[in-house]
Parts: sequence; C-alpha cells; structure tokens
Amino acid sequence: MSELIKTSENKEKELEEQLKRLPKEKWKIWRLIAVGIFMPFVGPYIPMRKGMLADRMGYQDAVLLFAALLLFVVPIGCYMHFQKINNEIFDAECELENLKRQNKLNLQNKISE
Repeated sequence: MSELIKTSENKEKELEEQLKRLPKEKWKIWRLIAVGIFMPFVGPYIPMRKGMLADRMGYQDAVLLFAALLLFVVPIGCYMHFQKINNEIFDAECELENLKRQNKLNLQNKISE
C-alpha cells in the first residue's frame, strides 16, 4: 500500500511540474511567426521539380503568393498550437484532480479498516 501512495505522490509532483511548464510552451509560437515573416522572401528560391518559383513566375509575384498563403496558414497554426497546449493543461488538471480524489478515498478506506 505504501508503494501505491509513493507512486501517486510522485505522479502528483510530475503533473504539478507539467502544469507549471505548459503555460510557458505557449510562447514558443514566435518560431511560427518568424517563419511566417521570412518565408515569403526566401520561399521563392526553394528548388521545386520544375525550377524555382522565382524563375517561373517572377520574384515579386512569388513573394505575394507566399505572403497570401502564409497570411492564412500562420493564424491557423497559432490557433492549433494554443489549442494543443490548452488541451494538455486540461488533461493534466483532470488527471491531477483524479489522483487527489483517489488518494482521499484510499486514506478513508485505510482509516475505516
């Protein structure tokens, strides 16, 4: 029984650490924003099957094409990232609450015996 209590305490500590760490993960979104800013200027020079896009349609048009695409893709990516972090926080909070309830029940059963 003591091993069960120790493992649940360790699990609680891990979940609490995870809850402290996860909100900081939201600010790693700057990478996606940086890609969204620099990609339109670098993207036309990425080699493709039929040559670089800058050669095929002109650099200015290729930059506008990439900018238009990333104008929609970056906000969607930001939303998905925030949603993922929020779901992980919610799951950790639920699991932590379930562990605390389980520990209370185990203590009550131990006392009643």
